[in-house]
Amino acid sequence: MLHLLKMSLRTARFHLGVLLAYAVTALIFSWPLALHLGSALTGPPGGDTGVYVWNQWVFSHEILVHRRLPYFTSSIFSPGQDANLSLHNYTAFQDLLAMPLRPLFGAIATFNLIFLLMSVLTAYSTFLLVRHVTGRRTEAWLAGLLFAWSPLLVTKGMGHFSLVAAAPLAIFLLVLIKADGHERFRDAIALGAVVAWAACTDVYYGVYCLFIGAIFLGARVFAIHSS
Repeated sequence: MLHLLKMSLRTARFHLGVLLAYAVTALIFSWPLALHLGSALTGPPGGDTGVYVWNQWVFSHEILVHRRLPYFTSSIFSPGQDANLSLHNYTAFQDLLAMPLRPLFGAIATFNLIFLLMSVLTAYSTFLLVRHVTGRRTEAWLAGLLFAWSPLLVTKGMGHFSLVAAAPLAIFLLVLIKADGHERFRDAIALGAVVAWAACTDVYYGVYCLFIGAIFLGARVFAIHSS
């Protein structure tokens, strides 16, 4: 029992170290954002960045003030009825994480903290996937770094806040690989939950998960052999 406890503590320290290293990397790549958390944004507020900041505000406003689902609001003009936000790129997962932080840090600092957190989560999820596939720690950590701070995601982070949260893609593939060869109900539940999570970070990522699943299934059903 003591031996298992020591192994669990060692594993926890290792994963905590991985997360801490990614957190430092996030600060370095976004520098000097950490010095201006409450006064600067990753992109111009007149563009998409400003919309994502508004998302976090209206999400908590509808839940806490109006006590209703946040997919309808009267905070923007809509003739005759509340505006329907169900087809809006709402980033519900990020907005939910931001709810307890907004009263403590304010709108701008909370947005930036969630932005940094999504980068770290994307890197860590990629690390878990690559470590499971390769069994190598160093290569897995580098893979997480190269994906989360790739030119594509860094560039998108300057305007398309939701696309930084690519963690569900790696987790979906990880769960899919672990479920391969089994017919367990819990795997189906897990895969569905990850797709829902992906859709709540960015609708594109929900669709991408379905594409990944279709390609993975096709590779298992069809095979090409030389004659």
